[in-house]
Amino acid sequence: MTMKKRTRLLAIIPLGAGLFYLGSLVTEPPGVERRPVSSSAAPEILPDEQQQLDVIAAIDAMDYAPARGTFLESVVTQGTIGDRKAAIRMLRHLATPEAIAVLSIALGDADSRVRKAAFEALTQIGGEEALAAIASATVDDDPATRARAAEALAEAGGYSAAGYLEIVLRDEDARVRASALAALGDLNDSRAVNIISQALRDPDPEVRARAAELLDELNDEALFHAIYPAM
Repeated sequence: MTMKKRTRLLAIIPLGAGLFYLGSLVTEPPGVERRPVSSSAAPEILPDEQQQLDVIAAIDAMDYAPARGTFLESVVTQGTIGDRKAAIRMLRHLATPEAIAVLSIALGDADSRVRKAAFEALTQIGGEEALAAIASATVDDDPATRARAAEALAEAGGYSAAGYLEIVLRDEDARVRASALAALGDLNDSRAVNIISQALRDPDPEVRARAAELLDELNDEALFHAIYPAM
């Protein structure tokens, strides 16, 4: 006689207030009454690394992309700080378009630690979609966030990074413009020299001085022509 096996499945169950329970459900074979599995709700979504990996696999296996995005977005927007950071780690591993979209939301988080984790995740994912998400933070109300976005653009690299940083060079805050200059200096992009040259006309003397220093480091000839264009 062949024994019918019970199937154990990973379950992600919404508990409200942004919390989810990670546990297991037992599916009985046909004709057998299901036996409920008792469990207690944990205060955080991911108590340990192994459960984080299990959730990554479970979410990645979701066929319905909107459901996957909704689950992660609810944790990022409503969970505790620990939950939000754990969800960002999952999003970094997933590296899908919907994961990038949720990470862009996390860039506006009220907690600097969550924002830091989101920036790091997007720079590790890389690619044009991640760059666009990082660039969205260059118009944030907080100058520190805009400056960090400039740094992250250089860290992520990619063809569009220079163009985004050129826009940041027009930021109203001199500290943000200085961050954009530093980021351009870190880019391995031939267009960076011409963009940095624009900052030689910056209204802030420290920004102008930093632009001249960068051009001197990157390309002496470009600096000469930027200062003496008619020669």
